Formats: sequence, C-alpha cells, structure tokens
Amino acid sequence: MRKLFLSSMVLFLFLLGACAPRYVKPTIYREASLEELIELIQGRENRIETIKTSLRMGFRDLEKKSSQHCLGVFVFKKPDRFRIKGYPQMGPTLFEIVSDGESLWVYIPKEGKVYLSQDLKKGASKADFNLQDLRSAFSVAEILNQPDVNKFLEKKEKEYILYLVKKRLLEKVWIERSNFLVTKIERFDRNGSLALEVSFDEYQKVDGIDFPKEMRIYNPKEKRILTLLIQKVRLNEAIKPGVFQFKVPKGIEVIDLDQEE
Repeated sequence: MRKLFLSSMVLFLFLLGACAPRYVKPTIYREASLEELIELIQGRENRIETIKTSLRMGFRDLEKKSSQHCLGVFVFKKPDRFRIKGYPQMGPTLFEIVSDGESLWVYIPKEGKVYLSQDLKKGASKADFNLQDLRSAFSVAEILNQPDVNKFLEKKEKEYILYLVKKRLLEKVWIERSNFLVTKIERFDRNGSLALEVSFDEYQKVDGIDFPKEMRIYNPKEKRILTLLIQKVRLNEAIKPGVFQFKVPKGIEVIDLDQEE
C-alpha cells in the first residue's frame, strides 16, 4: 500500500510539473545612442579580416520561378579578395568564382568557359552570379564607413533603424534592441528605389565575435534571392595569396567580359 502511495505521489508530481506553465524569460530591450550603435557595428566588423566557411546556397529566380541549391566553400579577405566554389551533394564543381581584388574569374565547368574581367565592378555586374550582393552580406559597415555620410536614428519598440544619407537615402540598417545585432539592411539606388535587401538571422559566437548562421540576400531588380546557410566558419585565419589567383584549365575557352557589349 505504501509503495502504491509513493508511486501515485511521484506520478502526481510529474504531471503537475508537466502541466505547469513554463517560465519564459522576458526579452529586455535596451537603450543605446547613435554613437554607441555605430561603434558597435564598426567594432564587430573591424575584428574580422578573413573568413573561411562551408555553406549551403540557395538561388531563387522569382521571374523564371526556378530555384537551385548546392553546397559551397567561401574564402574572403578584406577588402575584396574572395574565392567561392559551388558543387552538388555528389558530382563535379558547378562554378568557381575568384577575385584578387582587381580581376575577376568566373569558371563554369559544364560550359567549358571562363569569364574574365580586369574590372572587378564591371565584371561583377555582368556575371550571372551577383557578386556585389554576396560582398554586401559580409561588409555591413561598408557605407557606414564612407566619409560625409550623415546618420540618423529612429527608435522602435524592439529595434533601432539607422538611416545613412548622403544627398539621398543610401541605406537603412535594422538593429535589434535586445542585443544590438544587425538583423537587416536595405540599400537604395539613385532613384530612391530598393536595390538590395540583406537579412541576418541566428547569430552565433565565433572566437568571441557575433556571426550570423543564415543570410538572405534579395535583389529586386534582378528578382533573385540568394540564401546562405553557414555550416562551419573560421575567422581571421591566415590565407595564402595563391588562394585568390585563378589558373585557367587547359582547353577551356576564356571570354573577356570587358569587351562584350
């Protein structure tokens, strides 16, 4: 009888605990000045010189209503040296894009072609894979660091919105008020239209630095969405200069993007 009583009490206490409402720690939204927020954003980005990461990439064309997914590796060194390689779960390389900061190579093995540009900006705009979008995801403070840019701050209940203006609105930056992490940026063209939207989610600590696990890059003009799911990331490791040089494989056609209309 005593054992039955004890068993009943244990079951009662278990059910009581299971049914009791769980305590959820309330989110505390903090205050910060414009100067403090700018210092925090610049400070985080200044602590990152190189990035090595493996990731999953998703490409979605809203106009063609098509999507593709692949795995990838990405190596980046400030200000604009990078190498990115995409490949399927099983099979050969889908593409490889390399920049040494001046020239750009886009290698598509399936086409048997390498697209080359001696002008990084010009080549990036012509490449089917929008490199400026990708670069923006890893250079949040790029416009913030430009000279003569005016900054204005709007306070919301759960976030701050930072406006960057230079004769016109250049960029808006959303900053979460509980941890002061950037959750979204919007960049605008000369006509005031949205040119790029980058969202950041699920930050993790990497060597004491906050780094997002997920990035969503939306280009409304090209009607494309690029999603990056970070799997493993290493920050500030030494990178050999040869990583950012591309050697054209034998028998591969080289197309000069600078000469195309």
